[in-house]
Amino acid sequence: MRALARLAPLSVLALALTGCTVGYTADVRNDTAQPIVAYLVRGDSSGQSNALALQRIGPNSRGEVSRYNVPDEWKVYLQVDAQGNPGYPAQLDVFPGLSVVRVTQDGNLPTGKLRMERVARD
Repeated sequence: MRALARLAPLSVLALALTGCTVGYTADVRNDTAQPIVAYLVRGDSSGQSNALALQRIGPNSRGEVSRYNVPDEWKVYLQVDAQGNPGYPAQLDVFPGLSVVRVTQDGNLPTGKLRMERVARD
């Protein structure tokens, strides 16, 4: 029992030093006629970015991309891309917890620009 009493302050100190972590989940609804890849990405002030998680989502389908234990000071965004996308991948800031996003494509054509919008949970 005394050993446990001595370890308790150390465990509190260890928790304080590790910082807080959060989780991100994106429920992505692919309303395009082609497969897309959805990425959770860490944005960095230096301009560098790192993919934290990715998921391929079929046409007219729905998928989820998640990453847990992310330091709470990181900026995270969702990025989607498809083969033949004429522009840059679409990006949207996400916040800890669940984000529900709908992906569309101009003209519903493989060469149309990808767009993302937040939608209400159902």
